[in-house]
Amino acid sequence: MKNELAIVSELDHPNIIKIYEFYEDDKRYYVVYECCTGGELYDELCKRVKFKENDASEIIGQLLGAISYCHK
Repeated sequence: MKNELAIVSELDHPNIIKIYEFYEDDKRYYVVYECCTGGELYDELCKRVKFKENDASEIIGQLLGAISYCHK
């Protein structure tokens, strides 16, 4: 887990949540993330009955951009 947090904390992309710090004690890990107020993508998908092609294209573009960044 420490290795994963160290890797993710190095990422800097507008569509990937930023991790600023992480700590641990004998029982727990504590992770300090950036504040994201937009909500969960899943919740937004459930609220909508239909998507316009432009909306779906924007979401997929953001997802693929973040995935591509991670793989580089």
